[in-house]
Amino acid sequence: MPSRRNILKKVGATGTAAVTISGLSGSAAATPGSIPSNYLTEYQQTGSDYGIDWTYLAGVGWVETQHGQYEAGCDTSSAGAKGPMQFMPSTWDYYGVDGNGDGVADICDYQDAIPAAAYYLTDNGAPDDWDSALYAYNHSWSYVSDVKDAAAYYRDTYGGGGGGDKFVDGDRVTPTADLNTREQPGTGQPIVATISPGEVGEIMNGPTDKGGYTWWGVHWLDRGVWGWSVERYLTDA
Repeated sequence: MPSRRNILKKVGATGTAAVTISGLSGSAAATPGSIPSNYLTEYQQTGSDYGIDWTYLAGVGWVETQHGQYEAGCDTSSAGAKGPMQFMPSTWDYYGVDGNGDGVADICDYQDAIPAAAYYLTDNGAPDDWDSALYAYNHSWSYVSDVKDAAAYYRDTYGGGGGGDKFVDGDRVTPTADLNTREQPGTGQPIVATISPGEVGEIMNGPTDKGGYTWWGVHWLDRGVWGWSVERYLTDA
């Protein structure tokens, strides 16, 4: 699976992207169904590649097409959206990526569509502001709520966003020692700020494993900064 940096090198589109993405039918009111193993692997790997909580991708995939259930023949919705993550073709022209490295960015291929959805969401506010990112994906606040509910269900069912369950989104934390928070997971990443014990942050993303550590995305409230911090030095505030 290519890294996000390599994926973005393959985009190669210019101009302003369309922002409307519309789902096929919508089963958001129902309890989310299980995730097929191939989709689960792709959601989790893409979440790791993009540094975001994979369960939001799964939430989008469920609400849009029940993880490709309506994908037969790459069906098109009444709004003109296509594929398992329901991209408008004009949006795909900008955000479509070759996620599986086969040389083609295929709107109908889940291995391309899921990374493209991650690219779109991160370009529109995730992980700092999931509400705005999801609203950009589909201009409906009920849609935002449905996706977040599905993501929470999958987080409870399958574990945390990157393989751990010490915290969940919204938990308040504080460091146990002076703690560097970084732009992305990894000890070689640039330091955003050094946070002292007693300062309070809110878990916004994660966990994800990198360099032998488990990392969480934290919005440090007093500083007004967001970054990735090592789990072993975080405790409940």
